[in-house]
Amino acid sequence: MRHTLFLIFIFCLRTVSAQDTAKIEEYLNLRGEAIIAFDRPASLSLDQLSAYVSIDAVKGKEITAYVNRKQYERFLSLGIPFRVLVPPSLSFVPDTHLKSIRETYWDHYPSYAEYLQRMQSSASGSPFISRLDTIGYTVKGKLLLALKISDSVNMEESEPRVFLTSSIHGDELTGCMLMLHLIDSLLTGYSTSPHIKRLIDNLEIYINPLANPDGTFKISDTTVYGATRFNANAIDLNRNFPDPAAGEHPDGNQWQMETQSMMRYMQGKHFALSANFHGGAEVVNYPWDTWYERHPDDIWFHQISLRYADSAHRYGPPGYFTSPYVSGVTNGYDWYRITGGRQDYVTWFLRGREVTIEVSTIKIPDISLIPVYWNSNFRSLLGYLEEALRGIQGFVFDSLTGKPLRALLSIPGHDVASTNSAVESDSLSGYFVRLLPPGEYTFRAEAAGYKDRLLNVAIPPDSMVRISVFMVPDSADSSGNPDQSGPCFAILQNPVAEDLKIQFFMQSAGSLRIRIFDVQGNIRFEIPSVRAAREDQLIINLRGLEPGVYLITASDRKGKCSKKFIKMAQ
Repeated sequence: MRHTLFLIFIFCLRTVSAQDTAKIEEYLNLRGEAIIAFDRPASLSLDQLSAYVSIDAVKGKEITAYVNRKQYERFLSLGIPFRVLVPPSLSFVPDTHLKSIRETYWDHYPSYAEYLQRMQSSASGSPFISRLDTIGYTVKGKLLLALKISDSVNMEESEPRVFLTSSIHGDELTGCMLMLHLIDSLLTGYSTSPHIKRLIDNLEIYINPLANPDGTFKISDTTVYGATRFNANAIDLNRNFPDPAAGEHPDGNQWQMETQSMMRYMQGKHFALSANFHGGAEVVNYPWDTWYERHPDDIWFHQISLRYADSAHRYGPPGYFTSPYVSGVTNGYDWYRITGGRQDYVTWFLRGREVTIEVSTIKIPDISLIPVYWNSNFRSLLGYLEEALRGIQGFVFDSLTGKPLRALLSIPGHDVASTNSAVESDSLSGYFVRLLPPGEYTFRAEAAGYKDRLLNVAIPPDSMVRISVFMVPDSADSSGNPDQSGPCFAILQNPVAEDLKIQFFMQSAGSLRIRIFDVQGNIRFEIPSVRAAREDQLIINLRGLEPGVYLITASDRKGKCSKKFIKMAQ
């Protein structure tokens, strides 16, 4: 066996120049990674090669890939001739890197300190619609940040949540600059643009411009010159997530701190839609990356991807968003297979919907080109946010108590269990979102201890339909009507800043007295008589109440129902 390995190694040395051998050792020692180019041998598929290297690009037979020390040593065993490429972050010195005086935010790539300052000033400058979240930390202790933008930013509203993130590969920085531009445009446009105001009022938008700051600021916190694809441990973060086909650790590495932080954050937010921005190509890549099998929502994925690309075509320079596919769209597996990508993690494990958007063939373009990329993508970005407002949203409740339920909502004959394409409602609020194209659908709601429920829903074009699903306990009688006496209701949103929304659960219409008490037992609000029927809603304006904890009661001759809620500052 030792003789075999020795012969293979000798063969490799004969197919690689001494200069390339010395250069790759230099890169691996100083940067933890190197970039190689080689022709795919007929005996190996892209699937097989992706187990050895981090494929970056495929052009005909030529493959460009990143390798760390471990990957390089494994790749040598294949005996494939290769050449070493100059990393894109070392091929130039950014124009403004040496500037002592910066004229604007946009005439240079920011330092790490400037990046933090931009994110913090965005939050402090628009405190009513923006909030800075800490996702977690990198291997070297740098912050992973996300800016939340919403009209009630300090509340967890029952609205579709969208997550945009960039530069998980630290040397792909066009997306980072686009995200910083987008934050600025959303915050400044809220008071001037009806379109932007509608998005912010109806969505919860989260933006993480820089997902791998250790890679971006590899050499120094003051410059992006020398940025690396991999994190500080020389791990490709976009190969480090659990994979539906290749298991929990498809790359053979433990989950990195950045990966763990991102997984925890996304698991807690239940994002309806997300996107991961990259550079090196100009294409929207949609699931799956790991399987040839198509996602049940493949047509929808293709449609939203094409809308992004078409808009970029329209407003970009000639030929923009045509490399490597003229349409600007590809299924991930059709391009080349990867395992451990975030796109498939989100779409399969979290039942979300995520695409990967490659926005520039140049990974770190000259800073003078950033306005061109921004003008080309701005409308596409707004359009992508708009996608989260097309489909169905609603709540799932226990029909007896009004308690929110965690339920699985699927489309029979469409969703496939093995692809996790059905969505789940949140156990705390009962809220769910299912993004869909217009059409007529039959939904099945399933929850442990409850009878399955079928609902027919029609979705008009460019619309979000709201529904409430009432699940009947298995203990209910054959008519499906549990014996419920007295009033009952659920609070649809808690805490609340202005309007308290409650949903009634009544077997028959009746007159109710509504009261709100403070913690001292004082009556702060009262409606002596309100007519309520099953599934009616009531909205109570709370502008006159101070922030704090309150009790709302609904009573009639049969009984009383009470719920606590928190009044937030406006």
